[in-house]
Amino acid sequence: MTNTEYQQLVQFLTGQFTAFDQRFVALERRVEEGFREASGHFDAVYQRFERLEQEYHAIVEALRRIESIHLPRIEAILTDEHGRREILEQGLAELKERVALLQARIDDLERRLRA
Repeated sequence: MTNTEYQQLVQFLTGQFTAFDQRFVALERRVEEGFREASGHFDAVYQRFERLEQEYHAIVEALRRIESIHLPRIEAILTDEHGRREILEQGLAELKERVALLQARIDDLERRLRA
């Protein structure tokens, strides 16, 4: 190989490596841009998730407050309703007994009148 051929080979290979290096740098930039974009998307998703988590905790706390305020009142109402129901059931049982007694007296009177 002559000195000129060697110089030409070196220039050719230098050009090839320079072109390869430029393409590699461009590819590296595109990959970095992609990672930055993906990172931005992950940050946005994380912020939304964090906001949802905060809202969840606020809802749970609000439900606890509602339960602590209203649950005793609801239990009192239900207890009161249960008591009223028991009173009504007792009254209905007494009424049934009285109707049965009245019916027995009516039947007795009707027998006497037929006799």
